[in-house]
Amino acid sequence: MMSEFLARHARTVSRGIAANPWPGGPVGRGAARAACLALQPAALMLTASLRRLARQRPEVFDRLGPARQARILICPAGLPMAFLVSPDGARGSVSLVPASAPVACEARIEAPLDLLLQLMQGSEDGDAAFFAAELWIEGETASVLSLRNAIEEAELTLADLLPLPALPSLPPAPWRPAVPGSRS
Repeated sequence: MMSEFLARHARTVSRGIAANPWPGGPVGRGAARAACLALQPAALMLTASLRRLARQRPEVFDRLGPARQARILICPAGLPMAFLVSPDGARGSVSLVPASAPVACEARIEAPLDLLLQLMQGSEDGDAAFFAAELWIEGETASVLSLRNAIEEAELTLADLLPLPALPSLPPAPWRPAVPGSRS
């Protein structure tokens, strides 16, 4: 449910980005650095989520093999920042970097934000997106394929990968009967 909401919201954001691309030049680069600094708490949350997943599901990271030490730059097209992911289990990290800055990495993935979220959710076929030129991969494609295969084999969802809190269950509404055997 929350994943569907995020995917819908990402599609709306992606359309807006396509209509109004991020400015270039010194002003755009300065704004990108400022956006990365402002979003560092999100990077810390993503790192904590990655490490939590490594503690709960270490087999996912074992499937990565040598790609575990790879640095993968994930660039949502049109956004001023990118995510530098190091999926090294308990030592893994996610950093936000300006998309236009040169970053040392083994592989780079670029696609619209909504497509990236759909790929993470498993609702879009990465091969089809790649061959339709909606998804661009540069560098060590073996690392990217290892990451994709590990996510697919573990049947991870966006909720498993993003640090979203679980929503509390709501009490029964006055017009609905209470659950049998419970006190109302």
